[in-house]
Amino acid sequence: MISKLPWEILVSIMCLLSTDEAARMSVLSRRWRKIWNTSIRIMPRLSFFLDRGWFPDIRPRDLEKKMRKRIIEVHQVLKLHKAHTLYEFSLITFELTSRDSHHINAWLNFAAEKHVKELRLKLTSLMLYDASFIADNFHFLRVLYLEGIYITEDIVHRLFSNSPFLERFFLLNSDKLHRLSIVSAPNLKYLYIERCRGLQHLQISSSVENLGTIEINGGVNFESVNVSAPNLSHIILGIQSQVFKFDAYVTLLNQIKRLTIDVYADMISAAFRQIPEFSKLAHLELIMDNCSKITPIRCLLDILRAAPILKTFSFQDNKLSGHPAKDNALEWLHVHIPKKVELDQNHACDYLKVVKFDNFAGCKYEVEVLLHLLEYAVSVEKIFIGLMDSSTWRDPEEWGHDYEDKFDNQYEELCIECAQQLKTQILQMHPNVDVIIA
Repeated sequence: MISKLPWEILVSIMCLLSTDEAARMSVLSRRWRKIWNTSIRIMPRLSFFLDRGWFPDIRPRDLEKKMRKRIIEVHQVLKLHKAHTLYEFSLITFELTSRDSHHINAWLNFAAEKHVKELRLKLTSLMLYDASFIADNFHFLRVLYLEGIYITEDIVHRLFSNSPFLERFFLLNSDKLHRLSIVSAPNLKYLYIERCRGLQHLQISSSVENLGTIEINGGVNFESVNVSAPNLSHIILGIQSQVFKFDAYVTLLNQIKRLTIDVYADMISAAFRQIPEFSKLAHLELIMDNCSKITPIRCLLDILRAAPILKTFSFQDNKLSGHPAKDNALEWLHVHIPKKVELDQNHACDYLKVVKFDNFAGCKYEVEVLLHLLEYAVSVEKIFIGLMDSSTWRDPEEWGHDYEDKFDNQYEELCIECAQQLKTQILQMHPNVDVIIA
């Protein structure tokens, strides 16, 4: 029935598909072939994914033939594109080698001539593709994603000098860069760094005045961090090592208002051996994995005490060690007797007004952590309990051998009912608090 739609609608549908999806649609019929030829001329986004496809065990010789064919196809698609501008150009491949650099240069030259605004390039780091061409030829970029690209301090300087409109910069898996120095980037708002294992120094000058968020994920362990961006408000740290050097971030953490920390539960104590003072921190989000193995309440309290004006605290366990039905807290809640919290000068978290607990599944350790935390949050006004999605609860693939068929019908009984019972106990501790279950 879809083929009976008006031509204009079919072209619009084709333009919404990725380049590979649109190409596959073109084989449906002669009409779809014509639609493909028309839409590719005006398509605002071109995305190419060059891989070994459905043949993981393909022989090297056959893989070479397959890649040569795909390279020719990319060139053919680019010849069809007749629009003067292009919004996004993406290339993802782990199969091309250094001898294919001239093809990538040609494709990037095409994107540069189209004044592309979003460029996403994901290659194997073994290729050592040099980012010099990107740094010198893309003058209209808003978003730049580079993964597995060879980049130096000088290339970074040229990049921001030649791309003054750049707002979001992603740098991943670039092991040769030792110092990331951004002196002038008038429109940069978001900086993302991940798996740059050789990167030791981060320096951002005060002239980068629109930078609001820096996200630093696994595989980065700075020796020094010197950031003077005046409007920086949010830091996101993904901690995947027990030797994470918080000392390098002391000055930075003293100037921000919002902090997100993503850390494995068994690393939290080591990572926070020396907790800096978060003197201006108003919002803290803590994301952890497998908290049931280690109840981190003592460390949580230490972190909260280090933020004397904290107003909002969010907590989430991203990955449970087993199905929550096996560690449900409902029976324990029926016998637990909460005490009303009284204001005490020795209590911590006097400024904390809002507590959020996301992905709540009704586990006993979740309830214990939240109730214990609320003994110290004497001034709390709102508590949000965000329930685990029912599809996650009922997904056998999510839990593997830990899943049992009977869990399918226990979501309302164990997860939702546990949250309701927890709300009752919270109101006994804090009678005037607003508890919201969603």
